[in-house]
Amino acid sequence: MGAYSKVPSDYFASWSEDSTNITVPIASISGLTAAEADGTTGDIAEILFDLLNQVYDTYKANTAPTKWSIFRSTWVDELTNKNTVSFVISFITTVGSQTVDDEA
Repeated sequence: MGAYSKVPSDYFASWSEDSTNITVPIASISGLTAAEADGTTGDIAEILFDLLNQVYDTYKANTAPTKWSIFRSTWVDELTNKNTVSFVISFITTVGSQTVDDEA
């Protein structure tokens, strides 16, 4: 298990920013395809699902932070052969603040 990192590029390879925009290559999000990520014809549900799975998998592979957490659960309906996948994400903030408390 690796140490906790708050650095975005540790969650998404080749993450970059230029003070105005962030860039995350499609290949940095496991399971996401160019067709799903297309700005005109893509699927926001697929983007969110793959994005959350990527964050969850990285979170689980490393030492967990103390100021935020992510949990994933899967419920299987054997009659319909469908899964329901849920994510719960929690953050610790100071009252009146819209920023996550520092880990230190």
